[in-house]
Amino acid sequence: MKRMLFSAVLASALVGLLAPGQASALSMRLTDGLNTVTIVDGGAGDSNGAAGAVTWIGSLGAWTLNVSTGLSYPVLGSPIDPHMDLNSVDVSTSAVPTTLTIMLSDVGFLAPSFSPLATIGGTTSGTVQYNIFWDPGNNLFATTNPLTNSGPLGPGAFANSQTGGIAGPGPFSLTQVVTLSHSPGTQTSSFNAELKSVPEPVSLLFLGLGLLGLGLWRRQTVHA
Repeated sequence: MKRMLFSAVLASALVGLLAPGQASALSMRLTDGLNTVTIVDGGAGDSNGAAGAVTWIGSLGAWTLNVSTGLSYPVLGSPIDPHMDLNSVDVSTSAVPTTLTIMLSDVGFLAPSFSPLATIGGTTSGTVQYNIFWDPGNNLFATTNPLTNSGPLGPGAFANSQTGGIAGPGPFSLTQVVTLSHSPGTQTSSFNAELKSVPEPVSLLFLGLGLLGLGLWRRQTVHA
């Protein structure tokens, strides 16, 4: 119980360092192999004003339309409870096969042990590859250690989930990587890729006890 209380206090203190409207380290990068754009939360090209959220709308080479949004703390999760989300709609028009890689990265995670659940779903005219990496050096866009590997997925509708694990002290960075591969012509992909922690057995126990207590309370209220 003391450990849980300490974790909650630590999370509140760390999240409090990022005041509303203040730029965070969260960053998103798109590249087709020849052209690259990097958007930092609160920086140039970010059309989302909230700290912990970054959105880019634009074209990149043969990828004529891209609407991409990435979320991390303090919008989702916290340094001790990682939770990231990357979603995008992308259209390409090309005479040859083309590839687009979208990365979402954040630093400063402090979870002493982290069991990630990586899920992705969407539709594509081509194929989709989804990977997650973590870096004990706490560097943005670092692909030092692989966590999960999903794909290739598609064409058509797709859905996949993978789990992994990190053990050791922080801080560390997390990076989501989604690679879209399209054939010649006009092709479209849309996806939502989420990274969050798998509830620990103790947390599930407390949740179950809470639900049981709520049920007993409602039963007593009805018969009162």
